[in-house]
Parts: sequence; C-alpha cells; structure tokens
Amino acid sequence: MIRRSAARFVLGCIPLVVACSPVARDADVGSNTTSAPTSDADRLRGFAHLASGEWVTTLLSGDVLRETWRWEPDGRSLRVVCVGGAPDGSRWREEQLFFVEKDGREVRVRGSNSYRDGRFEGTVAFGDGTAEARFVLTQDVATRQLVRRWRFGGEEHFETELLEFVEPDRLVPLTSWIYTRPR
Repeated sequence: MIRRSAARFVLGCIPLVVACSPVARDADVGSNTTSAPTSDADRLRGFAHLASGEWVTTLLSGDVLRETWRWEPDGRSLRVVCVGGAPDGSRWREEQLFFVEKDGREVRVRGSNSYRDGRFEGTVAFGDGTAEARFVLTQDVATRQLVRRWRFGGEEHFETELLEFVEPDRLVPLTSWIYTRPR
C-alpha cells in the first residue's frame, strides 16, 4: 500500500546550525503573497502561523502523528518535530528545519526521519495560501525526488500532500494528510 508506507516517512530533519536571516513572528495566516519579499523576514511568513503549537493528524492505520512547529532560539528558522506511531508498529520521529539562506535568495528545508535512515534537502516556495517544497530524499542507498505541498485553511487546520517524480516531468501522489490544532 503506497499510502501506508509513504506515511512512514513524513518529512523530517536533522538539527543544524545554519547562518540564516531573522524571521518575523507576527505574520498573518494566508500572508503568502506572490509579490517579492521585502526582507528576509518575509521569506518564512507563510509558515509563521504554524509556529504556535501542536498539530495532529490520524493515519489510515489509526496511528496519530503530532507535529510541533517552533521558532529556533535565534529567531531565524523554524523547526518541526513530528512524533507518533508508524503503521508497522514502530515509533516515528522526524525533524525538519526551514531557514532562509544567508544571501536571502532561497528558503531551504533540511531534514531526517526514522524510516530507512531518511535524509533530505531542498527548496521551498510560497504562493497565496500555499507552500511547496521540492527536495531529494535519500533512504539507505536509494535517492528519490519528492514534492510536499501545503494548503492553509485558516488558523485551525492545514492540508499537506506528498508526491514523487516518476519521470522528469510527471508527479505521482503518494499520500496526504489533514492536520488540525487540538483544542
């Protein structure tokens, strides 16, 4: 089952010390504008509203994943930690780090997860109420070209999907999730 196995490697990341630019913490939901950012702080604005607590989703297997978004102490990057049960009964842990390159040209993501020693790195682009990460995932010796897309539906939920390039220009959906903020 593609959905069940894909859910085991929700994006993650390794702790990194990165020279990045400061990020604004008071950005509004849906502030992902298509106009050019005026400062490095504007570059991560699309994720700013997620950095206020925990988000939860339930997999088809019934396992619950809890994702916590937090600003790093330097205020220059966002760290996402996801924990929960995997469909095979093992514990799941992953981390992602979103940051602005020192030159301010790109938003980057780096990560790792507990499935097959997964490591990835790529770039992030924001649209109007959306975000998209394109990255290379390495698991054991395999390398995969993946895309993760987010759609923000307000303060209480967001949708995300994971897709894989099977040909240079053809994406195939692997899985999707709806995260909500617990009350």
